Amino acid sequence: MLFPRQRIEFSPTYEGKTEEEGFISLNLKGLDMEGVTRLVLRWTDLTAVRQAAQQGTDAAQRLRDLLSE
Repeated sequence: MLFPRQRIEFSPTYEGKTEEEGFISLNLKGLDMEGVTRLVLRWTDLTAVRQAAQQGTDAAQRLRDLLSE
């Protein structure tokens, strides 16, 4: 599911906690999820996941390169 941009918010603080890179908040209100109205993610966590995925992609490419020699 592509999340609608108008339901995505950014904030440098969440519940009194401040992060240098901030927080991403997804407004889930109105979706069919009982009792859930918001999902908040630390930007740092998103960056870490992205880097891990890139490392996996790089490793897979290195493996393909080795096997094709």
